[in-house]
Amino acid sequence: MDRIPSGAQLLLPPVDTGGAMPHKKTPGGHTQALHMHYVRGQTEKQTETELAHLRFFASVARTLGLELEILTDQNSRKDVDQVLSNDQNRETQYRVIESHQPITKWAEDGVEYLENGKLAVLPSFDDQRLDWAMKAGRRTRWQSKLSPETLDEVLRDDHLWIPLGVRVNVNEIGVALEALAAAAGHTVGHIRAYIEGGNMIAGEDAIGQPILLIGKDAIDATAHLYQLTRDQVREIIREDFGLATCDQIICVEQPGQFHLDLGLLFIGKGVVVLNDSRVALQDAIEMVEAVPCLTTKAAAAKLRLQHELEEDAAKDLQAAGINVIRKKLEESATFNFFNGEFVTGKNGLNYYITNGGPPEQEQRFKALMVEEWKIVADVFFSPIAAAQKSLQELGGVGCRLKGIPSESLLRL
Repeated sequence: MDRIPSGAQLLLPPVDTGGAMPHKKTPGGHTQALHMHYVRGQTEKQTETELAHLRFFASVARTLGLELEILTDQNSRKDVDQVLSNDQNRETQYRVIESHQPITKWAEDGVEYLENGKLAVLPSFDDQRLDWAMKAGRRTRWQSKLSPETLDEVLRDDHLWIPLGVRVNVNEIGVALEALAAAAGHTVGHIRAYIEGGNMIAGEDAIGQPILLIGKDAIDATAHLYQLTRDQVREIIREDFGLATCDQIICVEQPGQFHLDLGLLFIGKGVVVLNDSRVALQDAIEMVEAVPCLTTKAAAAKLRLQHELEEDAAKDLQAAGINVIRKKLEESATFNFFNGEFVTGKNGLNYYITNGGPPEQEQRFKALMVEEWKIVADVFFSPIAAAQKSLQELGGVGCRLKGIPSESLLRL
């Protein structure tokens, strides 16, 4: 155990989570209740994307017998009531909560439902300091992969390469959720490390021991914020989530994505499916040779970095005893099957809900999940047009849904 220095202890708030694990995101979580947000878009087209997801989630909940909890705002409540009052949703189990503070569509990232029934949210950090801390971590980890000039560009123009995972802090999602919970008389815990939900995946190893996969952006940003080592950050997380040892916290390089759940899928029992961009990189290199220009060179450079980061992520996982399967399951905004939610239907079978994509890719992925890996009984894909619009905004089904423990004492 790497003890936390006394100086850092003065900066850190006390543990208030009750030392409980986040709800598992693997099939072993047996998720039967889902939390989502609905917020109207700023344009009619954006609102249609949001409505398409609302209809899709309601349909899946009705089909599988899941409970759906919907957080919305006053301006959007009418849409929710209209969709759910439709005859086809008559048997959907749902409840609607109205927030009086701003919320976003991304339900996954700002909160963790803990196995003790508590809700844990991210506290607010200074935006500029958090930005600096995450970039400092990336600079240290990536400096051997890039020239100094390119590294400066990657960090300066992160939105063109790999965006920083800081939108929870920017949007103050935790503030809104904490206010709602407090108004309902619930005590809320706080996650002391800066870990957005999509960058932490709770599951179990091959022998059933609980483990957490956490992106290195989260680990290193927290280390720089509190002037700690990576192992000391793991100790903070161990305390917050009541783990027996820090070995149950696996630090994973960002696989070319700002959140782990956009580039890998934890299918449970110590097995992770990790993206494989090798073929895409080779195609990009050949394109540069055929049509050498700034556009093709930039695309190849981005894919080269993504490929190297995926390789590092694979090494991190394998070093921790995780069985890694490499499959290409994402292609920018065209499709992303890593990003989704495992649920257990009322019939006791497991299912997976994810973003829609080209039919041939959906069929390939479904065959892997149902026939080859035998992880789920079926896969539910969101409407492809809505999925691609959502992925263009750097989020998908897995960012819009949050699994709630069925035994949880807390509902917002």
